Amino acid sequence: MKPFFAIAMLSTVLMSWSAAAETTISSTSCSRGNAYAPGSCVTTTTTGSGSGAASQRQLSIAEERQLQEAKEARIRKWEEYCKPTGYTDDMGITRVRYAHPGCDLGRSSDGSMAQAQ
Repeated sequence: MKPFFAIAMLSTVLMSWSAAAETTISSTSCSRGNAYAPGSCVTTTTTGSGSGAASQRQLSIAEERQLQEAKEARIRKWEEYCKPTGYTDDMGITRVRYAHPGCDLGRSSDGSMAQAQ
């Protein structure tokens, strides 16, 4: 009776563990182009417990352009709000001053992060 109970408990634990382990994570990364190659974006999607193989999908030019424009808009918004200015302190170290607190962490006027995607 004990082996049967142990097998029943083990199968219950394994089934609940596999259901909880099903997770999907997607991330998009873009690289800037240079004189020798154009920029590109890649979306990586990981499904499962994270130990499985990741699948990558090449983004279309329109999707890349849209992501780049959104990123540039966030940066412009942050620069308009924070107005970063550089100065040299008494020890000769270059520092940056911001118009509002939290800008050194990338915060914008609405509290969002400028570099977040």
